[in-house]
Amino acid sequence: MPEIAPGPTVLDYVPRIREFFDRHYAAHDRYWWRGENRYSTEPTEHTRFNAVVLAEAARRGPGLALDLGAGEGADSIRLARLGYQVDAVELSAVACEKIERFARAEGVTITIRNEPVETAQLPAGRYDAVLMNGCLHYVRDKAGVLRRAEAASAGDALHAVALFSTATPVPPEHDEVPVFPDDEDGTVERFYRDWRSVYRAYERGRDEHSHPGFGPHAHSHIKLVQQRRPVKEKSL
Repeated sequence: MPEIAPGPTVLDYVPRIREFFDRHYAAHDRYWWRGENRYSTEPTEHTRFNAVVLAEAARRGPGLALDLGAGEGADSIRLARLGYQVDAVELSAVACEKIERFARAEGVTITIRNEPVETAQLPAGRYDAVLMNGCLHYVRDKAGVLRRAEAASAGDALHAVALFSTATPVPPEHDEVPVFPDDEDGTVERFYRDWRSVYRAYERGRDEHSHPGFGPHAHSHIKLVQQRRPVKEKSL
């Protein structure tokens, strides 16, 4: 199957992001998803966004999934436990090692690629589900990544996206790493206007407790679960 080659882009900020996450992932056995529910496929054991993703993934049945910015692999492992064949793309080499180790402990296999999401070569028209859970606020050219994710998606693919919004200023705790939040009804939401909305929510000023090594701070989020409309449906 042909692959989607990355377009020209300036990634001068990527080394700082890689160094930041390599350091933090190495310093903590688990940086994300430290609760016992981390690999549960039961929607009621998760927040609303993740519950919707799991329920939709289970309803659609096993297929092929792409996890962009996979972190330590919790989303990937849950999808693999649902029977999906998962490709995980992650910038941090330390995180990639952890994905492999955690997946092995859970008895699932995940294909792991240590690449920036901006330049990962993706097979065209392949994926039934694409996750971008917490990666797009580390991407300057969001529209470029979204276009490439769409080109890699099957005709009625499901996309799940969560990222920082500008509704709350980026807290000083994040000055160490480049962050590019999006406006509400900004680039990301406009990209999905022709898709069927399964779930959409704004979280404003939510207290953040999931970062070890950070003091108390707050974020705002945009959270979307969108289904691509088949071409014939778009023309109606």
